[in-house]
Amino acid sequence: MGHIFLKQTPFLPAQIRWFCRALALAFGVALGQAFAADIPKPSAIAPESRGTFRGRPTVKAVRVDQAPDIDGHLVDEPWHLTKPAGEFLQKEPKENVPHSQRTEFRVLFDDDALYIGVWCFDTESDRLVALNMERDGHMYFEDVVMITLDTFLDRRNGYQFSVNTNGARGDATISNNTSVSPEWDGAWMAKSRRHVWGWSTEIAIPFKTISFDETTSTWGFNIYRNIGRFNESALWANSRASIRGYHVSECGDLTGLHGLRQGLGLDITPYATGKYRREYDAKDSDLLGDFGFDVRYRLTPSLSALASVNTDFAETEIDRRQVNLTRYPLFFQEKRQFFLEDSGIFGFGGGESSRRRSRDSSDTLLMPFFSRRIGLSSKGQIAPIHFAGKLTGRIKDYNIGLLDAVIEGDGRPRNAFVGRVSRNLFEQSSVGFLTTVGDPNSDEMNSVTGVDFQYRNSNFLDGRTFEANLFALGSYSEDVGGLEPAWGASTKLYDRNIDLSASAMDIGDDFNPAMGFVRRRGTRRYMVEADFTTYHDNISWLRNTRHGYEAELYTDLGNDVVNTKQSLDLVSLFLESQDYISLKVSHLTDRPTEDFEISDGSMIPAGDYEWWDVRLLAYLGMNRLLFLRPMYRIGGFYDGTRQQIELETRYIPWPKLRLSVDYSLNLIDWEQFENSTINVISGTLQYSFTPDLVLSNLLQYDDISNSMGVNSRLQWEYKPGAKMFFVVNQGYVDEMTGFVIKDLELVTKIGMLYRF
Repeated sequence: MGHIFLKQTPFLPAQIRWFCRALALAFGVALGQAFAADIPKPSAIAPESRGTFRGRPTVKAVRVDQAPDIDGHLVDEPWHLTKPAGEFLQKEPKENVPHSQRTEFRVLFDDDALYIGVWCFDTESDRLVALNMERDGHMYFEDVVMITLDTFLDRRNGYQFSVNTNGARGDATISNNTSVSPEWDGAWMAKSRRHVWGWSTEIAIPFKTISFDETTSTWGFNIYRNIGRFNESALWANSRASIRGYHVSECGDLTGLHGLRQGLGLDITPYATGKYRREYDAKDSDLLGDFGFDVRYRLTPSLSALASVNTDFAETEIDRRQVNLTRYPLFFQEKRQFFLEDSGIFGFGGGESSRRRSRDSSDTLLMPFFSRRIGLSSKGQIAPIHFAGKLTGRIKDYNIGLLDAVIEGDGRPRNAFVGRVSRNLFEQSSVGFLTTVGDPNSDEMNSVTGVDFQYRNSNFLDGRTFEANLFALGSYSEDVGGLEPAWGASTKLYDRNIDLSASAMDIGDDFNPAMGFVRRRGTRRYMVEADFTTYHDNISWLRNTRHGYEAELYTDLGNDVVNTKQSLDLVSLFLESQDYISLKVSHLTDRPTEDFEISDGSMIPAGDYEWWDVRLLAYLGMNRLLFLRPMYRIGGFYDGTRQQIELETRYIPWPKLRLSVDYSLNLIDWEQFENSTINVISGTLQYSFTPDLVLSNLLQYDDISNSMGVNSRLQWEYKPGAKMFFVVNQGYVDEMTGFVIKDLELVTKIGMLYRF
C-alpha cells in the first residue's frame, strides 16, 4: 500500500524542494512589487485609483453641553445639533452599489463620552431579524450595526462595538487589522428601539473605557450594517467584499474631537469570592472565601499597566468536550479574560502563526506563547496564580507587550515571563521579537526566542489583499541543552472571487516552548489552498458557488512522507435564503511508526494507511428561529471504515430564550478489533432576562468517560463594567443504577469598578 501511495501522490521530496522555491519566489515577486514603488498613505489614495468604491469619507463630531438619554429613541435635542451622515455601499451580496435600505448616523461628544446614534430605515420593519440578547453573541446573520474606532489614527489598531435590535452588545479590540479579541469587555452602554420605519440604536462610549491620544482631534471611524433577512451588508467607508469590519486600515475619518480628557486613567476592580466544594466519594467538603483586585493604569494614552493580585477565574466558562481520534494532543482555547485582554499584541508570525482559516482546532500546529499554560498544569489542573502583571500598548511605531506571573509550584512559587515587541513598517506591516522565560509546570529552565515579519497590503493588484508572514524561533530546555529551531512562511492573496494561500513550516525534534503549544515535533508541513467563488446574479435562489482544493503534506526532518491530506471542495452553495450546502471529497494517508491509542481505547497498529472519505455539510436557518447544522461523513479510517454524524441545532422560541443541542456520533468498523461507537452530546438552555442579566445552563455527556457535567452560570452586569456571578458545577458518573453525583461546586463572585 505504501508503494502504491508513493506513485499516486503528487508530493515527493523533489517536489518539496520545488515547493519551497516556488514559495520563496512568490515572496520575492510580491514583496518586490510592493517595495519598488513609493507607497502612498491610504488617505492620499484617490477613490478612483482604488476602483469605484468610495475611499475615505469624513464625518464631524459635534460637542454638546448636555448628553442625550441612552434609550434608543434618538429624539433628544442634542441629536438635532448635527447633520446626518450616511450613504452606505454594499459589500455583500453585490459590491459598490447602494444599500437597499437607507442608513443615517450622527456623532456627538461631551467631556465624558462619545455618543453615536444610528437610524436604520427599513421598508419591512416587521421582518427584522433579532436572535441574540447575550453579551458577545454571534450576531452576523441578524440586523446589526457595528462601529469601528481607530482612536490613534494609526490605521492598524482599534475597537469594535456591535449592537442588534434587541440591544445586545458585542465588543472587541483589534490589533494590526488581523487579530480580533472579543473577550475584551469594555464599560459602555447601548439601547435599541424598533419603529414603524425601521430601528434605531443609541450608543455611549465613555472616554475612560478606551485609550486615545488627547492631542489628536481626528480618529478613524467606520460603520457596518447588516440586513438580516437578506444577509445584505454594507459599509460607510471602503466597502468591498474582501474588507471586514475589523480592517481598521479602511476606516473613514471622524473629525472635530477637540479637548478630550481621560482623567487619571486609573481603574480599580476589587472582587470577593465564596466557594463550596463537595466530593461525595471521599465524603469531603470545603467552604472557602477569598478576595483580590485588578488595577489598570494608563501610563500614557497608549500604554497601560494591569496588575492582578490573588487572581481568580471562578466565572470562566468550562471547556467543551472533544474526541481525539489522532495520536496528537488536542487544543483548547484560552477563555480567561485577564489573558485575553490585549492578547493581539502578543500575536506572533501572523497573529495565528500556524493556524489556517478553518475553525478545526486540529489545525493549530504551533503557538510559541499560549497563555493557557499559565495557571493550568499539563493535565488541566488549576495552579493558583498569586500575582499577574501586564504592560501593553504602543509607543509611537512600537507595539509592546510584557507579561509576568507568579504561580504556585511544588512547594514554592514559579515565575513565567513573556515579552513581545514589534515595530510598524509601511502602512500595515511589522517586524517583531518574542521571548518567553520560565516553565509553569517545572522548576527547570525553559525559554523561547523568535523574530517575525508580517507584510499586509489591502490595495494590492487592483484592490486585492495580500499577506505574507515569516518567522523563526529557537527554544532552550535545561534537560536538552542547546537551541532547537522552528520556522515558518506563509502567503495569502484574496478578494471577492479568489482566496489563495500557501505555507511551509519546520519544527525541530526537541523544540519545546513550555509556555506555548506544539501539536507535532520533528515535522515539516507544506500546505497550499485555492478557493474560487462565482456570484450568480441571474439565479434568484443562488447567491454564489465556491470550489476549492487543499493539499497538506507532513514529512519528518529527513523529508520522508508521514501523512498527507488532499481535499476537493466539489461544490459549496450559498443560497439567497442564507442556507449553505457543501460536498467535499478527501484523500488521506498516514504512516505511524508506533502503535497508538485513540479516545475510546482502540489501538491502531503502526503501518502504512490510505483511505478516502466524503463529507456532506449544511447550515440551515442561520437567520431563522430554528437553525440546523447536519453533517455526514463516510469513508475509510486506518484499517477500518468510519461514519461520522453530527447535528448542531438551535431554537429561539422568543428572544429571551435560547435552546441548543450538539450531538456527535462516530461509528468505526475495525478489521481486527471490536467496533467503536463514540457518542458526545451537549445541551444548552439560556435565558436572558435583559442583555445584562443572563442565566445559562450547559450539560455535557460522553460514553468514553461515562460521565455527565452540568454547568450553570448566572451573570449580571449590574452597572457598566461591574459584574456578579453565581456558578454551579456538578459532575455525575453513569453507574449500573443510573447517574450518581460525584462532585459539586458552588461559586459566588462579586466585582466592582472604580474609575478615576
